[in-house]
Amino acid sequence: MKNRIIFTFIIGLLIVSSNYAQSPFRLGASFLVISPSGNYTKLAKTGIGGSIDADYSFTPEWSILLSSTYSNLTSKIPQIGVDSKAIDFSIKTTDILAGVRYNFNYSFFTLAKSGVSYMKLHANIYDSPSSSTDEVSSDYEPYFTVSFGGGYRYNLAEDRSDFELSVIYNYVEGDVIDFNTFNFKASLLVYL
Repeated sequence: MKNRIIFTFIIGLLIVSSNYAQSPFRLGASFLVISPSGNYTKLAKTGIGGSIDADYSFTPEWSILLSSTYSNLTSKIPQIGVDSKAIDFSIKTTDILAGVRYNFNYSFFTLAKSGVSYMKLHANIYDSPSSSTDEVSSDYEPYFTVSFGGGYRYNLAEDRSDFELSVIYNYVEGDVIDFNTFNFKASLLVYL
């Protein structure tokens, strides 16, 4: 019975994907500029990041998404000097999100994702006499994340690759404050 269900599912995917002039699978990489919002602006400055993105289109309008993002935001915690050592702080984040995308037409889309955000506070300790650097970090803490946004897609090579620009709002629910951000994202995706 289990084999019949799997076989039926695979045949269904093949029938749906045969309606496309291009492959329904896309894989790509993105560059992000991350801007904190709300109370998070008191703790972090604008940062950068990168992501690996994958999606599968069920129809020309709907697709499912999976993304993993790494980002680094400079902290607004002032640099601390102790015993000829200077300490700089930053906030490192790794997100794992899944969601859906709706294409209004071939160029414009909206998306919604949810998942988990792992965050940690990172410190670089510079020793001025010896010019050495040590690194100390807290453990990654998981936080629930919801994202939504929209963007524009441009086909670079006919049925081979797309370039996308998008703006995504991330709501990250924290213990004391929420770690909300706006992500400005540039992506290059290749059809598999």
